[in-house]
Amino acid sequence: MHIPNVQKLFLFVLVCIMFAPYVASFLGLNASSIYQAEIVALVSWYVASLAIPVIMEDFDTIFVLWYFTFILVGVATVSDMVYHAHPSAYAPAYWYDRRGGLSSNFSSYIKTWVLLVLPGCVLFPVMAFARRTYRKSKDMSS
Repeated sequence: MHIPNVQKLFLFVLVCIMFAPYVASFLGLNASSIYQAEIVALVSWYVASLAIPVIMEDFDTIFVLWYFTFILVGVATVSDMVYHAHPSAYAPAYWYDRRGGLSSNFSSYIKTWVLLVLPGCVLFPVMAFARRTYRKSKDMSS
């Protein structure tokens, strides 16, 4: 597996950008600065969802790297972004009604979370399987 150095550098920079919210929180920055870092991390995750399948060769490595970034950026960062959008409405304390059932706040939180995560979750498999199909057709024609 030979990956050019420019592509390795590009992936390394993307992964570093994705971890900007963690660095911002350790630096003790205010909430608006952390929120802006989370937006940058989410956009870089979208770009990584496009780039990882194109740059990497081994399908298992592609999936593991994307899954790793999904858990650390897609789940954690997006959850924090949705909460910071409306903290009084999306706080976990408001997810249940008086009878113990899930309230509309919870479904609103989940809908917003899914809408933010969905582009990266669609881009990755489309690019991964399109690349795989392209490589197979290229190998068969050669």
